Amino acid sequence: MELVIKRAGSDEMEIIPSLFEKLDEDASFVNEQFFQDNRNILLIAYLGKVPCGFLYGYLLDSLNNRKPKLFLYSIDVFPEFQNRGIGTSLIEELKDIAKKSNCSEIFLITNDYNVAAKRLYEGTGAMRDGLDDIMYVYPIDKKAAFYVKNIDRGIRNGRNPI
Repeated sequence: MELVIKRAGSDEMEIIPSLFEKLDEDASFVNEQFFQDNRNILLIAYLGKVPCGFLYGYLLDSLNNRKPKLFLYSIDVFPEFQNRGIGTSLIEELKDIAKKSNCSEIFLITNDYNVAAKRLYEGTGAMRDGLDDIMYVYPIDKKAAFYVKNIDRGIRNGRNPI
């Protein structure tokens, strides 16, 4: 079967809950506004008609550069489709979008213990920006606060909380 990467629009909204369900994440709400801004990017990988992974990100204006940056917020390839080049294909498509959008860079955040993600990013040409970066989150709602607290607890206990 041929792998196809498709930039999703509002006509694909009905598939989004199933993508998040495959990740055991909340799929009860799809934000329709995401698709009203062409600076929001959702790419879905299909083998035949079967979705096998997706990524989403955001084109962001820069304060001190005329060129935008692209923030890769999340990428997931479903377990039964991993190690087939699907993540690489998603990243390559995102790089093409970044070039066509005249971006200065694509940036992302990952965890040092996420070896598979680091291998994907480095294998597709990403360079680690620093060794001492730390991400802080200001959780505004209770659900986010609970998530961040549990992630932090897992990290402090020396295990992969995800």
